[in-house]
Amino acid sequence: MKEIIELTSELVKIPSISGDNQNEITKFIKEWLERNAGVKPNIAELDKNWYTIIAEKGEGKNVIMLNGHYDVVPPGDKSKWNVDPFSGTIKDKMIIGRGSTDMKGGLAVLMKIFSEVEPKNYKLVFTAVPDEEIGGLHGSFILAQKYTPNLVIIGEPSGSTNITLAEKGLFQIKLKGYGKVAHGSLPSLGENAILKVFRDLQRISDSLNKFKIDLPSDLKDIIEDTKELYKFPEVFSISFNPSVIRGGVKTNVVPDYCELEIDMRVPPGVKISELLEFFKGVIMETKLEPIDLSEPNYTSPNNIYVRLFERSLIETLGIKPKKIMITGATDGRFFRYKNIPVIVYGPGELGVAHSYNEFVSFDELERSYKVLKNFFTQYDLGNT
Repeated sequence: MKEIIELTSELVKIPSISGDNQNEITKFIKEWLERNAGVKPNIAELDKNWYTIIAEKGEGKNVIMLNGHYDVVPPGDKSKWNVDPFSGTIKDKMIIGRGSTDMKGGLAVLMKIFSEVEPKNYKLVFTAVPDEEIGGLHGSFILAQKYTPNLVIIGEPSGSTNITLAEKGLFQIKLKGYGKVAHGSLPSLGENAILKVFRDLQRISDSLNKFKIDLPSDLKDIIEDTKELYKFPEVFSISFNPSVIRGGVKTNVVPDYCELEIDMRVPPGVKISELLEFFKGVIMETKLEPIDLSEPNYTSPNNIYVRLFERSLIETLGIKPKKIMITGATDGRFFRYKNIPVIVYGPGELGVAHSYNEFVSFDELERSYKVLKNFFTQYDLGNT
């Protein structure tokens, strides 16, 4: 465990904010794998000026991919940190710093697993991508076009006793309202674009419970486990968050333009195209424009790899893991869209990703490592 703790700290020390400083961290990961895994990794420019590390071991018709991201979000106001966010401080049985939970702790575990496992009758592929925090289009999106593995394991912070198998979809839209300018003292001579947007916003809000959601039947275990873990009411419904509004030029002028952005997350059982057409039929006074859309996705709990992984966790930790759905998104969606099973599993602390004083505990690192090591050494993955 000392090696994983020190590796996590060293990774945190490299301030690899999305889009910046890729050379230092890709060089570090490549050289570490060369020394410890006995392979020659490739730093692949899958998209111009975006670099993904790819390393392979073994041979066989089955392919298992380990996937993680090395980019992190900015640290924010450094005065709100108790330590330098890129110090990789080791203290009180935890590593503190930006990206420690999301996901350099998980990346360190995957690197260690890849260095130790000698695959039998299958190929093991390690990948570290540059841009998960900003959408993943330069890394995992392209990987999913180039590879069709039998299984992808993503080391995002599920928590060591949980397996993330489902993700809500992204439904971000903009309402654009157009009106007519007039003096603010005589609003009847104009058309107020802000009021048009507000009225359609209310129409969308009022219509949410009228859109039928058919949750897939094989999500039963995921629904039960997620409800036990998360007490938030919107997890299995369409969340609704009006988030940005722009409009008007001066207090005494009737605004002739207004736009408002809405962030919604949708559970499996909702088709994005159907929801888009539904809302277009609800609004009456504005124009609806998509911003960012992605389908909800999941891997069935009945998948053979999921069952084996669950068994590994029970054998290693002595507990039955919770199989959960998250409200955000990971790069796993790009592979699930191709019907490739994805297990998201890695060390992490609930609620500390992207926060000040982000940390990952020694216990989380150790438990995740042991579960993954057992999975790769105790089962015949080459013939699964």
